[in-house]
This record gives sequence, structure tokens and C-alpha cells, in this order.
Amino acid sequence: MYRDHLVLLLRRNVKPALGCTEPASIAVAVSRAHEESRGEVRGVHVRLSGNIFKNARGVGIPGTNEYGIEYAVALALACGDWRKGLEVFANVDEDSVTQAHTIMETVPIQMSICDSKEHFYIEAIVYGEMGHGRTVILENHTNIVLVERDGNVVEEATPSTVVNGKEKTADTPILKDMSIGDLRKEVEALPLEEIAFLIAGVPMNYRMARAGLERTPGLGLGAGLRRLMDEGVIEDNMVNKVRMYAAAAADARMAGLKLPVMSSAGSGNHGIIAILPPYIVCKEKALDEEKLIRALALSHLVTIAIKELSGPLSPVCGCAIAAGVGAAVAVAWLLGCEDNQLAGVINSMSGTLAGMLCDGAKGGCAFKLATAASEAVLCALLASQNIHVGYGQGIVSIHPETTLQNIGIISTQGMCGVDKTVLDVMLADALRAPL
Repeated sequence: MYRDHLVLLLRRNVKPALGCTEPASIAVAVSRAHEESRGEVRGVHVRLSGNIFKNARGVGIPGTNEYGIEYAVALALACGDWRKGLEVFANVDEDSVTQAHTIMETVPIQMSICDSKEHFYIEAIVYGEMGHGRTVILENHTNIVLVERDGNVVEEATPSTVVNGKEKTADTPILKDMSIGDLRKEVEALPLEEIAFLIAGVPMNYRMARAGLERTPGLGLGAGLRRLMDEGVIEDNMVNKVRMYAAAAADARMAGLKLPVMSSAGSGNHGIIAILPPYIVCKEKALDEEKLIRALALSHLVTIAIKELSGPLSPVCGCAIAAGVGAAVAVAWLLGCEDNQLAGVINSMSGTLAGMLCDGAKGGCAFKLATAASEAVLCALLASQNIHVGYGQGIVSIHPETTLQNIGIISTQGMCGVDKTVLDVMLADALRAPL
């Protein structure tokens, strides 16, 4: 009975993304506002919720050697195409990079953190010679809810529509009401042709990982792990391979390599974790493509379910507690685990990684992704032996679905102060040593 809704969720939430999604979302807003301004650009003002600032400040911009919000704004003015959504930077070339540098030197770009109650808020105002354009994005990375020209509304979303003309129906929170066993049964019954598109994320994300190993961008963690394997310091096994590939993909993506990844629940890094561990396990176990496709569906859907509970941007690391749990469930399913063992792997991942903070997208995320990916496989392997965190231990409930709800409560209610403190620390550090 849930088939159509699950497929819709997958199609909405599993999409290609070029570069970190928060700078891309800012660029979408700037590009759209730029279209409504007239004449030469005289200035730009972007207002962001704290979570957007946190995830955009320290990450590389694809196709360039630059980082951060101001450069994302400049590049959006130079070549951004808001119609391409999260691939807004697809047109980056040497000329646009040069143009963006010129814009940085000649056009005032102001950035401020707003007091909006929205956890996901982006407002861009582009001032031209003959007028200004304004765009507001809410709730998710490409959800433009308002476009203005000189203060006059050009396009405005209602609760059931978005301004690009595509209908936006409210998501029924089915995944909150299903058990993990129910979800597993639904995924096994989904017509293969309706979810076959998920396989496209495998070569995309694996290519990013290979680029990280070959070019050693960013921290070079993936390449470092491979050297440790070659030297025999760490074993060349399935757990460490997953750790290495996840780290390498994060190295490349956070450094701004101009390669797309398949995202999950609005995050490219979530997509790396949701996709690479099931793929590596399938490869190691010589499992067929149908198994992989269904594992990917399960991984993405669990990720989406947790993001529904914790919010699109949260104080806890979604790569660990959302995509990591999704990957762990998918890997456990690939290993032939029963529903009670799938429940166990959810509780183990939750009990282990729920405290991992999100302090913004950056090169250091490679360590977090490596941890989440390898822990997902390890917890799945242990669950197959009926080893998992016991019920009633800390936040772990007798029902895994309740455990996930507990994480959502902790994230959305209990850690609001933590999120603000992390942001305050980052702002203070930015004043001392700006990127």
C-alpha cells in the first residue's frame, strides 16, 4: 500500500549534486535574484540561518580552488544557473573563475546570520544598476518560496506549490509509522523497474572516491588509509575498504572537485554513506544487481526517515546518525539478517554515534564519514551474530523506531543550545582566522 509513496520519496530525495549542497543552495538563491536585477551588479546581501552558515563556511566550491560563502555568491553571479538546482555550478570554467575573482574585488558582498526560527533559511538580494531582485529559499535546498523584483512579488509559493511550477505536496510521514520490518517487506516488494534509477548513484559516488584516492585532495585521508593497508598496518578487509572509499569520496567532495555525487535527503555526503557501503559489500560478496538496488532503496529510505525526525540540518552529524544507520540496515539486510537483527543494528549505530556533533561541512568531514561507513558495516556484521546494544541502555529503546524518535527529540529539542554554542564558537574563530 505504500509503494507509490516510497518511490516518490526516493525520486524526491535521491538526486545528483555538484559540490556541497549548502553553498549550492545559496548560489541557487543568488542566481535567481540576479535574474530579477537589472544592469551591472552593485552589491549582494545574503541572510542565512545558522545551520546554512555552518555548512557553507568552510567547504570547497566545485571547479575552483576557493572556499566559502562569499566565493559561492561571486561564482553564482558569474555562471550560476538556478534552473539546474543542486548542479547550479555545472557551467564553471576558467573564465567564470576569473570573473568570480573580479566580482570579489569589485562588488560588495554582505553576509549575515538571521534570527529566523526556520532552521533552513536563505535570502539573497542582488542590487543592480536599475533595480534589485530578492529570493527566499525555505525547508530544503531548492525550494524557492519567494521571488521579488524591486519589492514586487514575481513568484510566491503556497503551502502546496513551489515557484518552479512543480507541485509540492506535503510528505505524509509514513516512515515514522512503519516498523523496520514493514519497510523491509515494502522494499523487497517494490517493482524493480521503479527503483532501478538508484543504481546511477553507484558509479557517480564511486568515481568521486576513486578521484580522492588518485588525486589526494583535501586531507588525503582516503589515500592515507590505503597506504596503511598497503603497509600492512591495517588489514585489507571489507570494513576498512568501506572506510577508505568513504573517506576518499569526502576528501574529494569537500575539496571542491568538479564531480557530481548522488545525494540522499538533500546531502551529498549522506549520499556517499548511503550508497558506498552497500555497494562495496555487494562487490565483496558477489551479490547481484537486484540485491544492490533494493539495498540502496532501503538505505536511502531509512536515511530519509531519520531526517524527517531530526530535521534537514541538525546539531548531530547526519552522515553518522541518518545515512550511517541507513547504510547499516542495508548492509545487514544484504548479510541476510532477520528483522530483529535489523532492529539491533539500528540500536547499535544509535547508541554508538548519536553524540557525533555537526560542526559544519569541511575537509574534516572525511574522518566522520570514514567512521560512519566502517561502523555501519561493523555493526551489521555483529548484528548478524546477534551482538548489538541492548534495549533500555541510554537512549536505546525496546523498539528501534522509538530509538530513532528519541534521537529526533534530542536533536530538535535537547540540542538547540548546543547548536547555538557551536555556531558561536565558529563565528568567534572566523573573526580570529577567516578562511
